[in-house]
Amino acid sequence: MASIFDLFAVALFVGAAGMFIIRYRHEDPPLAPFAIIFVVSAVGNWLGEKGAGAAAICLFIAGAFLLLHIASLPYPEDPESGPPKR
Repeated sequence: MASIFDLFAVALFVGAAGMFIIRYRHEDPPLAPFAIIFVVSAVGNWLGEKGAGAAAICLFIAGAFLLLHIASLPYPEDPESGPPKR
């Protein structure tokens, strides 16, 4: 790891990958939000290495908020575990 942008990118990537694995165990999550986070971490790292630190930090913050949004979504209700039908 050469810079702080590498650390931010890896942390965001690992967080998104972990959240995908957790969500995949309980449901079939959509892949698009996770792909956006992966791309944001790569582009943010690239921008940070090229000297556009403010843009990179803005992308990392946006990706982190998207990851927090995904983490706060409720799991779908399981129809078999609901109240008994009469």
